[in-house]
Amino acid sequence: MKLRYIIVGLALVFIVWAGYVVYAASTLSPSINAQWGYVDEETTEIWIDAKLNRPLLIPASIENVTIEFTGIPIARVERFDYSATGSDVSMVMAIDNHNLVRSLARYLDEGQRGTVLITLHGKLLKVIPVDADIQQEISENVLAYLNFTAESKELAGGLVKSPALVETTFDWAGERDGKAVITAHMKFYNPNRFPIPVSNVSFDAYASGIRIGYGKTIKGAIIPANGYATIDVETYIEEDSLPKVWEIHIKSGEVSKVRADIFFDLNVMDQHYSVKLASYEETIQTDIMGELNRMLGDMLG
Repeated sequence: MKLRYIIVGLALVFIVWAGYVVYAASTLSPSINAQWGYVDEETTEIWIDAKLNRPLLIPASIENVTIEFTGIPIARVERFDYSATGSDVSMVMAIDNHNLVRSLARYLDEGQRGTVLITLHGKLLKVIPVDADIQQEISENVLAYLNFTAESKELAGGLVKSPALVETTFDWAGERDGKAVITAHMKFYNPNRFPIPVSNVSFDAYASGIRIGYGKTIKGAIIPANGYATIDVETYIEEDSLPKVWEIHIKSGEVSKVRADIFFDLNVMDQHYSVKLASYEETIQTDIMGELNRMLGDMLG
């Protein structure tokens, strides 16, 4: 008799608990916020905090969460704090900066296409395994955002004008000796009434004061009078310098100064000129954390 009462009592408790869980989950209105945490050359932390309007009363734990891009692990969850009777949830995600650079190089190597894979392993009620894989294909022509231009300059007291750089486009050329190789197609216009032989074009690239790459001409060209010619410049990006640039970018509020000093050598009227065509500088400002918070907000509705 007593056993029957105990079973009925437990059943009633379970029904009440299950009803509450369904109600709490269906009326849940969480707020969530992500922010940059600890950042150095090796690791970037993202801190994510969520506030629930009521406890869920569901014991849950996360054993492992990893993020891969182009098959390379780039991030993992280092800490997950959640209590079934609490209304605060926090998580710390750590990004491997060097692997992030490697994954971006592979992304370019695969025709600027890649897959983001999020893998989650956890438990509900301490015994029920939860496994989930989320995939998202990404295809974005990031090289299309790069473009250098420079105006013509007067030489030899105004008797000669240097070619103007009217457009620069980039193609991925693979990796070599720990460097990413990109071919810059630099289109020049010759404003003079005579052709100009260009023997060499080169440039140095800097980000946040750190030299991140350099370029040199594959072969020279002759720019016709009042005409155009495209000169290919092989560009080398120092992959090992990029994690430090990333660290400075995040610590500076997602703002970086990018500069490219462009030089070329030309021969005009039996005179050789080494000209600094331009020092192209631009402020790059991103809103990665803002985009992440907007994405999280959209997910929550």
